[in-house]
Amino acid sequence: MSSPQGARAPLPRPAWTDLSVRAELSPARRRVLEAVEAAPQPVTAAHIARDLKLHHNTVREHLDALVEAGLVTVSTTPTGRRGRPALRYAPTGPDPAQVAASYLTLLDAVVEQLGDGADARRKALEIGRRWAQLTPKDPAEPPAHANDPATPLAALLPYLSLMGFAPEFDGEQVILKACPLVTDSRPPHPLVCVMHEGFLNERYGTQACPTGPRVDGADNGDAAAPADVTRFALAPLRADGCHVTASQPRSAPVSDGADSVGTAALRR
Repeated sequence: MSSPQGARAPLPRPAWTDLSVRAELSPARRRVLEAVEAAPQPVTAAHIARDLKLHHNTVREHLDALVEAGLVTVSTTPTGRRGRPALRYAPTGPDPAQVAASYLTLLDAVVEQLGDGADARRKALEIGRRWAQLTPKDPAEPPAHANDPATPLAALLPYLSLMGFAPEFDGEQVILKACPLVTDSRPPHPLVCVMHEGFLNERYGTQACPTGPRVDGADNGDAAAPADVTRFALAPLRADGCHVTASQPRSAPVSDGADSVGTAALRR
């Protein structure tokens, strides 16, 4: 029986579903999974038990659970000898770090097409703004307090945490202690940090101006930005992490904080 005209073919399941299951594993079970992933070919429970110095039955219990969760496959390889062949285990997908590194390389390739200089920064800011526009709204937006630049920074903390930045607020700036786009081998391209700056300003930088949408220029110091709009600047890759600062309204003096990524990192 043919499918109805116009019916869409089923899509592959989201890979992040597997990562969500992985995140819920116990530390011991994750160690077993990592041992399976590290093996150059399908591996037996006895081999893993020997490497991890665990009891064979304990390893088998973990492997059975991993198979049921869809993270590991099991098969047998005939040996030509009597007896039942040993079960061999292999991962259903690559290590998440490898997947992330692959897509971060893709992001670098895309960012390099923006060029450099002021025009590249402008394009990166616009990408960040569009990213924010396409992202579903948060359940609760940060409160608007234009006269206290520390308040919008403190309000950013839960949202930056959800984005994977492990933020800490010292009363004057937010220090990002982690970054989902940093790998063991390299940091993100500076223009990616500009995109994050554009995202923060599109999403949260106009909270001090609750009566209308974002005003063009509100996140790059343009004269078109109204005086009561709080702007965020991101200075990446400092000794203790990336720094996020908030400008005061124009009626008050702007503190001599960290340089924006657009004036610091892009000069490197």
